Amino acid sequence: MPLNRRRDYFVAKSSVVLRSGPGRGGAENHLLLGDWLRWLGETDGDWEKVRCRGDVGWLKRDDFGTERALEVNFVDIGQGDGCHIVTPQDEVILIDAGVGSNMNRFLSWRYNLRGRNVKRAADFDDTKGEQSPFPIDHVVISHPDNDHYFGFLDVFNNLKLQFKNVYHNGIVERPDDLDPDPNLNYSDDLGGYTKGTRPAYVWDVVSTTSRMKKISGDHPKTRKQFLKTIRALLTNSPSAKFDALSRRAEDLTTAVHMGPFDGTASIQLKVLGPLTERITYHGTRRNVLRKLGNEGQTKNGHSVILQLQYGRLKVMLGGDLNTQAQDFLLQHYTSVSTKASTLEKKLAKLNAKGSTLTASEQTTKARTEAALQTIVKEGRTTFECDITKACHHGSSHFTDTFMQAINATATVISSGDEESHSHPRPDALGAFGKHGRGERPLIFSTELARSTREFTPVIRFLDEIREFEAAMAKETDPTKQKELLTNLESRRDRNVAVYGMITLRALGDKVLLAQKLEAPRKPSSKWDIYNLHFNAITDRFEYAAH
Repeated sequence: MPLNRRRDYFVAKSSVVLRSGPGRGGAENHLLLGDWLRWLGETDGDWEKVRCRGDVGWLKRDDFGTERALEVNFVDIGQGDGCHIVTPQDEVILIDAGVGSNMNRFLSWRYNLRGRNVKRAADFDDTKGEQSPFPIDHVVISHPDNDHYFGFLDVFNNLKLQFKNVYHNGIVERPDDLDPDPNLNYSDDLGGYTKGTRPAYVWDVVSTTSRMKKISGDHPKTRKQFLKTIRALLTNSPSAKFDALSRRAEDLTTAVHMGPFDGTASIQLKVLGPLTERITYHGTRRNVLRKLGNEGQTKNGHSVILQLQYGRLKVMLGGDLNTQAQDFLLQHYTSVSTKASTLEKKLAKLNAKGSTLTASEQTTKARTEAALQTIVKEGRTTFECDITKACHHGSSHFTDTFMQAINATATVISSGDEESHSHPRPDALGAFGKHGRGERPLIFSTELARSTREFTPVIRFLDEIREFEAAMAKETDPTKQKELLTNLESRRDRNVAVYGMITLRALGDKVLLAQKLEAPRKPSSKWDIYNLHFNAITDRFEYAAH
């Protein structure tokens, strides 16, 4: 098939080196599976001249093709979660955005937003061609913890972006109701719990666009960060639609998907949680969420859980699931009604007795082990995946049984600096390895992939700052001062985008995870790459170190 300068092309191999000349010359860049490139119209034998990642060079014709890969970027947003997905159909999905500006900086770098000339933006230049805001098709707020959603404030305030669909778990933090319901208990900010029911339930699960807009409109001046973030979205994109993602605990045989990702396209996004329960309370029947503990345990435990499926690859994205939630999920998705954490504690006490167990205790131990094995076996039919995002940044609030049900060959941890939780916890790291699939389960960490804080003034960056300050001191032209500032901010954007991010690329059965080396070995070796291969015998993706 002849090449076309107007067509998009993509790297089709795990990694290739962009050369300065056809079949010769030095390395211009190290490219990954799925990287976009443009053919420049020159051919030399089986070599083609292309532009990719801002560089011009030569690739062999069989190094690239026309099919876009799945791309999942676990952005280093500091403390919290932030995931950027580009589907093979070029739809953009954001899942959480941390608490600060890093996701906005990543998007600014990725889509060159600082150079995008949008009329409604403050830096619009009417002497240049006007561009429309860049569309973000789907946004997921996994749950209302600010280290997952508050970074969206900067994203939603960016007038060079526009948003279509926003998905959430139905729990909306808000001030006390203006007209409180006497039948509800307002013990925290989640909208009121049922009284006298065992267990209690979050009664006002926000599932529609109109309800979200009403709550936001009822509290126009509140300083609650969640509603402040929602107001920013509605100011930016008034026509954005909201949808609460969940499955009904009473009907787990019917699959639920996020938006259009129902398998008719190349990817599916299955909704595994949260689980709603349908109850009647004071004459009204509705779907509600169970109170799992205190406010934090409840909103964390009911995080949106998505299983992304692309071909034979499965990736799980589970917000801040905790022990309470994992028990609750396994009780519903398996035939064992006893909590997994209760069985684990019982088994630990019996194991601590070693060889001194009585006959009765040995029987109890065997039954407990059998129950846990049943949970794992049945749980895997729902939760088993190839790659998982670690729940709750690698906290200690997990059950080993749930990890065994996930049975992933690779785990990605999103954690940050200057936080009081010591994430990822040592016992979580050990469990990820112990319960991971294969001889050497992979564990990635955004924090470990970047050995310095995002903007630590290491010598090279400090020199750039000093040069910038000196240039600003000399420059008197406001336009040129603005250009200098834009250049510095672009450098900071790139710092966030490059260091610490873990990227997943998949094209057919080619699957890799990679992180950028902070000190490249050489121009042809800038990425630390781990390839997964599909084992037709085990029917799973695996990582082989040898």
